[in-house]
Amino acid sequence: MPIYFEIFIIGLLGSTHCIGMCGGFVAMYSLRKPATEPSFPYHLLYNLGRITTYSLIGGTLGYVGSFAASLGRHRGIPGAVLLFSGVIMILMGLNLAGILGKRGLFEDTGITERTFFRTSLHRILALESAWGTLLLGLLLGFLPCGLLYPLFMNAAASGGFVSGMVVMLAFGLGTVPAMMSFGYLVSHIQPHMKVFLYRIAAVLIVLLGVRSLLRGMAFNGWIPFGKYW
Repeated sequence: MPIYFEIFIIGLLGSTHCIGMCGGFVAMYSLRKPATEPSFPYHLLYNLGRITTYSLIGGTLGYVGSFAASLGRHRGIPGAVLLFSGVIMILMGLNLAGILGKRGLFEDTGITERTFFRTSLHRILALESAWGTLLLGLLLGFLPCGLLYPLFMNAAASGGFVSGMVVMLAFGLGTVPAMMSFGYLVSHIQPHMKVFLYRIAAVLIVLLGVRSLLRGMAFNGWIPFGKYW
């Protein structure tokens, strides 16, 4: 439970980045919404779709990671998945903090320029309904995001489908407050404060990576198990 709470905090602190990534899409469906309809169902269903995609990806990675961990035990490296995910989380956390390479290095994939993405986006926005925003959330949950990748690694090392799903559910719920009220936040949070919160989230990701690395070392018998891993 403490780990899930930490991941929730990462989502909460890093949600200003989510606003930068997806705020434009939220504005799109908000402007297309009929003026007579309330905004809340649109925002609720959008976030539900986004979190559903995160959770299913996290669950799938947790399931795959459990098989990799089982294979590692048979090969005599019981903490292989934990070691690998720990190293990757540390490197990505340092990148998010701007210490290791260009921040956002893992987000520049050009997927939003692809024909299939643009076609899907236009068809969904053309629905002009609250349920259309659910589909939009499901689609945008697949967008590359530097904040998501290290948490996906944590989900892969979680040990199973349910635990991996809960990891990403905790992160997604952490981003909801900012995404539900992004208009207010964008206008009131100063740019330097957004960067500061994002860097704190990056530090927490690095700490999660260190914990995973230590757990992997403990599973292999290289160090004793500690209170915090």
